[in-house]
Amino acid sequence: MGFQAFVMSVLLLVGCSAQNEPPAEPPASATDDVTVADVAEDDAQVIVMLGDSLTAGFGLPDAAALPSVVERKLTEAGYEVEVINAGVSGDTTSMGRARYNWSVASADPDIVVIALGANDFLSSLPSSLARDNLSALIEQSQQDGIEVILAGLSPRFEGADNSLEAEYAAIYPSLAATYNVPLYPDLMAGVWNTPSLLLGDGLHPTAEGVEVMATGLLPVVISVIEAD
Repeated sequence: MGFQAFVMSVLLLVGCSAQNEPPAEPPASATDDVTVADVAEDDAQVIVMLGDSLTAGFGLPDAAALPSVVERKLTEAGYEVEVINAGVSGDTTSMGRARYNWSVASADPDIVVIALGANDFLSSLPSSLARDNLSALIEQSQQDGIEVILAGLSPRFEGADNSLEAEYAAIYPSLAATYNVPLYPDLMAGVWNTPSLLLGDGLHPTAEGVEVMATGLLPVVISVIEAD
């Protein structure tokens, strides 16, 4: 699909979230959704998925959201894991960075999947800002002893002749190489161009689409689990 189609696809990532930066501490009403309420089993690997509406499960029940499906598939494959949904519709990299302590570090996870940046582009924020925020998230995670998987949300910038488009397209592979972290370049691989895997808005994945997304992401997650 072309770049304009991609832009239309991620417009709804903004969802209904406010555009103001979130507080560094969670509002009381948010803690149940994006922080750890229960302690994982002693032997379970904890994975946090930090992202926007594609992580949060826009328009789907909790059990059909990407983190829940990834957890189910990993469990079926014989891995003892807890996958925590730290997705918030509309989040920019700044917003994800602001809530790192209470939506990622508070879980004391083994792995974090960082899937942010599309909303920065849609807001025409400088690519340097998104890069700096993603860099800070990766660095803080690594300092905290958390393995990082970087998930690209802007996989196809076809004919990117606009400088901002090209700058954003380069962020993810560059950061993956700089910090030596695994890159999953296309979180919606196999779903973007398949209408039957999209909700009625034609943009967000159906439950079946999320199954495809999870299947694609799974080998990267397993490789990190097994490397520990």
